[in-house]
Amino acid sequence: MTGDNCGGDMEEIGRLHLKSGEHVFSQGDHGDAAYMVQSGCVSLSQNYDGRQIDVGRVGPGEIFGEMTLMDSDRHGVTATAAEDCELAVIPLRVFRHKLDTADCVIRAVMEMFVRNIRTSPRLFLRRPRSLRDHVRQMSSFSWNIRRFASRTGDTATAENMIKVLDRLDTVLDDLAEIAELTADQRHDLIADEELNGVQFEQVVGSEGRRKI
Repeated sequence: MTGDNCGGDMEEIGRLHLKSGEHVFSQGDHGDAAYMVQSGCVSLSQNYDGRQIDVGRVGPGEIFGEMTLMDSDRHGVTATAAEDCELAVIPLRVFRHKLDTADCVIRAVMEMFVRNIRTSPRLFLRRPRSLRDHVRQMSSFSWNIRRFASRTGDTATAENMIKVLDRLDTVLDDLAEIAELTADQRHDLIADEELNGVQFEQVVGSEGRRKI
């Protein structure tokens, strides 16, 4: 692995050259930069419940590693050079400057995408099985949309969205009561603590949410 800096401008975008099989970063690492593929290909994988899952590949012109810069969480995947490649390295301060100067609605959408992607392993790698699982999952989606509404900067739109979400949450409460009374032989795969506990708060923030 070799790196150099292509200074010359205030952003000081670096360059990273990797041989096939070399890691850019590992799942669980702290991140201090985002990466854009200039040439070659990078494979993204995730270890989940002891299984190594192929998340996808990124090629020239595509960016990865940016989520940890947006939410200060650790990397959720391992990035490995699938072939010899060259990467542009975008430092944290440069990325944050670009994000902070972006339109507030665009910023809110990007942050919502990051939260949803961070949450997806718990919600999608184990697909809902019981009725309770389905209700829990829909409640999680409702909460994410509610948080997005609060960040749009458009008061009228946010109020309309929240009114609809209030009706949806009422229906979900009714479904939750039915689920508790239903003799469902299928066991739950999504636990309450995964949606309401510390892990979920790391994704959606510390605000309270309606329990189901």
